[in-house]
Amino acid sequence: MVGNRKRSLNFAMQEARIRSLFPGSHLSLHHNQLVWTHTVTPSPLSNSYDIEVIYLRGQHPDVYVASPKLDLFPGESRLPHVYSTEEQRLCLYYRRAREWNSGMYIGDTIIPWTSEWLLHYEIWLATGSWHGGGIQHIPESEKQSINQQIEFDDSEIKR
Repeated sequence: MVGNRKRSLNFAMQEARIRSLFPGSHLSLHHNQLVWTHTVTPSPLSNSYDIEVIYLRGQHPDVYVASPKLDLFPGESRLPHVYSTEEQRLCLYYRRAREWNSGMYIGDTIIPWTSEWLLHYEIWLATGSWHGGGIQHIPESEKQSINQQIEFDDSEIKR
């Protein structure tokens, strides 16, 4: 064991834990990939969401809202705390801070965090204010623009 990192859980362990917690869900295992799909309802008053978790060996799990398409708060052009508004790929934790690692069960972390994210989404949709914490994301188009500006500034400095 290195630092706080536990030994990685294999796919069979992840599968058994998910099946025990969510017996009605669909889970498939492929050579290096685990895919979990299920309908999540964050609270008794919430909408239901079809979720897909894709976990590739050696990577972080990716979480998508398959349906319904998430609405935006009026006047907003993107969802808060997502990696992609178009793909509806959720940001559940800060990866650089290692808040999740492969020694943690997806069923005990990623799936409940998804439900919590959806609850915060519903509050944001009603109020326009995100209460779920986290770090503000920069859209990919803005990142590309910033990178192009940095490259331009660097070329001007070299002259």
